[in-house]
Amino acid sequence: MKVKIYSLVDVFYYSFYIEGLIKIYGKGNVSFSKKNFPPFSERSFAATIESENRKIKIVIDAYDNPRISLDLLDWCDVYAKVNFNSNYLPKLQNEKVIPIGPSFGLRIWNLPETVWFTLSNYMKSKGAIHFKRNFIANYWRQYKRLPLKKYNNKSKASDNYIYFISSLWEKEPITNANRGIFIKVCKATKEIEFEGGFAPRPDGKSFGYNSLVTNRITLKEYLKNIKRSIIVFNTPAVDNCFGWKLGEFMALGKAIISTENENTLEQPLEHGKHIHFVSNNEKDIFAAIEKLRLQPKYRELLEENSKQYFERNLLPEVVLKRIINNVY
Repeated sequence: MKVKIYSLVDVFYYSFYIEGLIKIYGKGNVSFSKKNFPPFSERSFAATIESENRKIKIVIDAYDNPRISLDLLDWCDVYAKVNFNSNYLPKLQNEKVIPIGPSFGLRIWNLPETVWFTLSNYMKSKGAIHFKRNFIANYWRQYKRLPLKKYNNKSKASDNYIYFISSLWEKEPITNANRGIFIKVCKATKEIEFEGGFAPRPDGKSFGYNSLVTNRITLKEYLKNIKRSIIVFNTPAVDNCFGWKLGEFMALGKAIISTENENTLEQPLEHGKHIHFVSNNEKDIFAAIEKLRLQPKYRELLEENSKQYFERNLLPEVVLKRIINNVY
């Protein structure tokens, strides 16, 4: 089997799926090309998988919004959508579109490999690259992430310690409000040792949450603190998307409190089994925090099942096999 990936792909955003292809087919069988593909827009993930007697074409769409790219849909055999919402399916060829759930950025190459693929894919793609600085920066952003093995969490959570840090979005007031409620409740509960808040924006805007803004930290520090935290909080982000936090939390096997998401998963997350769903109000969020804090067996149940859900449904190679099996 030979795999070719569209060389204008956003390797930062789609590193999770490149990892899946490498796990299945091996590094030596996964390469990048532009000439094998139509002139898709920059960042798109399109790939061909070719055997002696067959060639299949796959598209993975990890964009925040639920809309479907019709040119990619027309080209492919299967269109895998992270933020799948049936209300946005086109009338034609909608049987190609499948939900695959959340992912997150990974480091998939060491530094020499990152440099090599930056230069190699730039040369293959340079005539079609409109945003050259961003194209190159995405390879460095990929390298600054952590490999998937770092999410293998064997750490024991600290009693009553909760860590949470997140972005403030200019056009997502509901996301900001939900996160703000969680932060305020944690800060106001004296039994909780809370650390975190909103990460400062480069433009300095705080949208009324100035008192909740904290300092930025490195990804390694973030992961260390999340592993210590007895619970984590998730809420839909830009365009009501799943966001990277949900995938990270499940990979770590954390007890997750979350508001609902209107996007669809192939295997639904069950309240009280994989996750603890709440309404976006202070009373409900406080009650959930206290339940998980004071009921360790329930918390451990959610931890075990969220990890199991990730391993069965969201591991990169599991997701890629499911995509490929939709064609064969």
